[in-house]
Amino acid sequence: RLVADRSRIKADRNDLSYVMVEITDAEGNLVPSADNVPVEFEISGKGKIEAVGNGNPSDMSSFRQPRKRTWQGRCLAVIRPVGKAGRIVFKARADGLKEGVIEIMAE
Repeated sequence: RLVADRSRIKADRNDLSYVMVEITDAEGNLVPSADNVPVEFEISGKGKIEAVGNGNPSDMSSFRQPRKRTWQGRCLAVIRPVGKAGRIVFKARADGLKEGVIEIMAE
């Protein structure tokens, strides 16, 4: 499941949208035991992935790559518009799980 803090952002480089990636069960409940699940990110449209994270204080992997491992069933992607209005489509994929897709509008 993908949850954006805002689905509409300003089309300038000073605005951001934080997209939480959550591993859920068939009923939509968060699975906090889903640690270390590698998630790959893809973005298209008028935005880019500025950073990624997972809140795990012992994870020293890069926050500038289009991938992150989950911690307690979650990870996060920070989306920045490229300075032009338009649609941003963000996708998250993990082996054995349904792909997540969310749309953010830069206005």
